[in-house]
Amino acid sequence: MFKLKNQNKYILFLILIVITIPISYANTPDLTYYPSLSLSGSTQDSSFQVNGFSSNTLLSTDDSNWNYHVEPMIAISDNGTLFVGWKNANSHNGGGEHVSIVKSINRSVSSWTVPFDMPMYNGLSTKQSDPWLVWHNQSIYYAYIEWEPEYFQEFNNSYLSQVTVAKSGGDLTDWTTTNASNGLFFADKETMTIDDNGIIYMVYDDADASSPEGNVTIRFTRSIDKGESFKEVSIIGVPSDGHLAPYITLDSENNITIVSTWLDIQNGGGNLYYTSSNDGGFTFKNQTFINTDGNYSFFGSGKVTIPVIRFDQHDRLYLLWADTYENNTHSLDVYLRYSDDFGITWSNRFQVNLNTAGDQWMPDMDIDSDGNLHIVYYNASSNGNFKPNYCFINFTGEYHDNPVINPPIAIADEETLGIFTRPGDYLTVRLDQNDIPHVVWTDGRNNELDIYYAYGIQIISEPTPESNQKNAIGIELEVILTVGFVSIIVMGVLVSIKRRKTNI
Repeated sequence: MFKLKNQNKYILFLILIVITIPISYANTPDLTYYPSLSLSGSTQDSSFQVNGFSSNTLLSTDDSNWNYHVEPMIAISDNGTLFVGWKNANSHNGGGEHVSIVKSINRSVSSWTVPFDMPMYNGLSTKQSDPWLVWHNQSIYYAYIEWEPEYFQEFNNSYLSQVTVAKSGGDLTDWTTTNASNGLFFADKETMTIDDNGIIYMVYDDADASSPEGNVTIRFTRSIDKGESFKEVSIIGVPSDGHLAPYITLDSENNITIVSTWLDIQNGGGNLYYTSSNDGGFTFKNQTFINTDGNYSFFGSGKVTIPVIRFDQHDRLYLLWADTYENNTHSLDVYLRYSDDFGITWSNRFQVNLNTAGDQWMPDMDIDSDGNLHIVYYNASSNGNFKPNYCFINFTGEYHDNPVINPPIAIADEETLGIFTRPGDYLTVRLDQNDIPHVVWTDGRNNELDIYYAYGIQIISEPTPESNQKNAIGIELEVILTVGFVSIIVMGVLVSIKRRKTNI
């Protein structure tokens, strides 16, 4: 029987390793031919990767009373039911007439309900605007401003002007309503959120429309009985003619943060104010400016700087807004900052939109379960026509401080003509329980302003016969080269062994 010496056993073992490892690698397919595994250049951590949007669904299907529908807001229930509200108007840049709502249980075109017009408070004949939706604990809450038309004729407090909050268990024809504000003047631009204990927080502008200076007071109210009643607990800051659009959010401990726009009426420009409360809104810190790099807030030509704020799962606070900081084009761009110490210090500003021609404005965002940002905004080309874009951003690096801004994706199938100068003051994106983004926006494709809806999808490119053939050829060539390389090594080792035997 043939026996190997110890040194020969060792050499044979090395040969087997050299043969086995390259061949195992040679049979590994090239992942570039399997885009369903990972898109080239993608940095998204979430299992669902958006690289396109569904066909657009028209939601504002009733033009019997109003032809213009703007300022859409979306909320999503725990089981994925979609609720969308908006305001109706008589012109593309006119004031609100009424607010409506629809819902869908599965986002298919046929599942959307017909629009339902929200009730008027106490049976009065009112006008409505500024819809805001929040889903919480099996109920949908709908906030909107409401006023009697005579208010602007006489500026008399005997006429109704308030923020109304309506509540429903999901039946769009069954609502209870309450007055959620306690201001002295015209209630405007409310935002609302609900904490883990069911306490509802609402903040709004109380604007003295009769004053030449237009002084605005930011007022804060809350409800501890699930929206049955609201009580004012704070006035934020000092009344000013430049206050606008306070936005409220909560951290993981239910502490309150509010960011609002301040406009420099005399000199132009403006900034963003930050404040917070750790006692449920009874006291707030002094307001401080966020943008220490200058006053670039904007108001005019149907566009305005309105902030959006969100905490992620680690209590990093993100701030999103649009202003005219970019000096070369003097146009609006979308910017992002973050704070890791609850607003004490802020990061540098990051420009979100890659295209700087024309205006990019009216941003909104949501944050997924992995802490990634899903951002939408209007993108206007140099000719003034516009459509909504979607942008995905995540942060890399040891300190999570390097933003990776992915290329924008167009959401709308068609552009809106630039003659429609004011598509409301916001569009909205919200994520469902599977981190899929759902977007609603104002769209003028039919020569009127309508509300459209789309959701994020994965467009997976199937491997073509050519790519499969190319892949197979590549693998075969790699195997041939590897086997040839192994053969050379084996031959070299055998020759070395033979020489050693000859020399012994």
